[in-house]
Amino acid sequence: MKVQDQFNKEFEVDNLKELFTDYVVYSGATGIDNLNQYAFRKQLDSQTEILSRKAKDGSYQFTKYKLKLISKGRNKVPREISIPTVRDRIALKAMCRFLQERFKSAVEFKLPQNVIKEVKSDIDTQQYDSYIKLDVSNFYPSIKHDILLKQLRKRVRIKPILDFITSAICSPTVSVSRPNDEPTELGIPQGLAISNILAAIYLQNIDKYLSTIPNAKCYRYVDDVLILCQQHESKQIADEVIRKFKDVGLTVHCPTKSPEKSKIDTIRNGFDYLGYDFRADIISARNGTIENLKSSLAGIFTSHKHVNSPRPEFLEWRLNLRITGCIFENKSKGWLFFFSEINDEQLLHRLDHYVSKLCKRFDVNVVPKKFVRSFKEITHRKYETTYVPNFDDYDTAKMSEVLIKYFGYELKGLSATEIKYEFHKKIGSQVKDLEVDIKDFSY
Repeated sequence: MKVQDQFNKEFEVDNLKELFTDYVVYSGATGIDNLNQYAFRKQLDSQTEILSRKAKDGSYQFTKYKLKLISKGRNKVPREISIPTVRDRIALKAMCRFLQERFKSAVEFKLPQNVIKEVKSDIDTQQYDSYIKLDVSNFYPSIKHDILLKQLRKRVRIKPILDFITSAICSPTVSVSRPNDEPTELGIPQGLAISNILAAIYLQNIDKYLSTIPNAKCYRYVDDVLILCQQHESKQIADEVIRKFKDVGLTVHCPTKSPEKSKIDTIRNGFDYLGYDFRADIISARNGTIENLKSSLAGIFTSHKHVNSPRPEFLEWRLNLRITGCIFENKSKGWLFFFSEINDEQLLHRLDHYVSKLCKRFDVNVVPKKFVRSFKEITHRKYETTYVPNFDDYDTAKMSEVLIKYFGYELKGLSATEIKYEFHKKIGSQVKDLEVDIKDFSY
């Protein structure tokens, strides 16, 4: 299909309405215009017609993004997230689909656990005795627009489409809109539907180079690079990779000066990557992620203790969701899904024991599900299990049951569409802190 025809197809009015229904309608976030999905839904016909027409004729301009700061911990600069308006969110999702199709043979997205599976397999070959771990400093904010556009032109040469993308990445992210806000001249806003695909397109040449390094196996997940190699070649490989990143305007933390970020060492000394901890034959989760999980579990008990009318059945439901994870909106969500490649069964038993201690400490009579069994269900019966809830399979009756039993809803008079909306809103709020896979839950 020709580039323009493919672009036009993604921006047909019916497709834009479908994107709103599938990806936007349940989101509570609002952009700088404060127009929420309720109000937008009343204007859906006119708004999607405007978006379709302006996108196709090359006149569409993105509204400024609303700034949201996400804490990265004590003494760390918070991450800046850009929140688009509802109409822009639809436009960005359509553009994301267009770019994924145009560059599907050039860029590849893998789940973190699938990357870890490859790392495990390559370590088992015993061909490598050392590793290089490299971390890119300030990745998204450092991406140069001219280099990005050069990479985009490899498969998209139509100026109005490139102008559309340029408008998306140059629109400023602000707390309060002011007339003198300047366009962004460097970096890609984080949190947009196109952020990941544009970053992958930007690093096409880097990925090609990494795949050609002799006597080494390389992995890149966003801004984290891991290279398995021989010890006597490790420094030379690291220096060359760092230089390649520098050529596209990106700074990699030096393994010597910043060993907490980048590192060169032998595999037998152990290492961590993407939250996983590799120590001899044991592959576990990094301590920090384990402690975060424990804190979230304890937080569920604490919130139960301090509500005016504590309900044990809701506590148990929330605990089970945190333990098992779930499938929701075509995504695998949860700690165990993310860490499905660990082989540290003792950790799972310790987590189950921790939950039991919390039940005793808070004196609650509940019987939550088990980490040990959940892990086995996810790793051996992922597509058949009923132990891990798949909310996407819930019909109106099951949605109603959850809303009534756990959230105290009175559903009399609500249509099936309204029940579905309330269900997605409530479940979405409960799972927002779970780890989210970046790819669709599919075979």
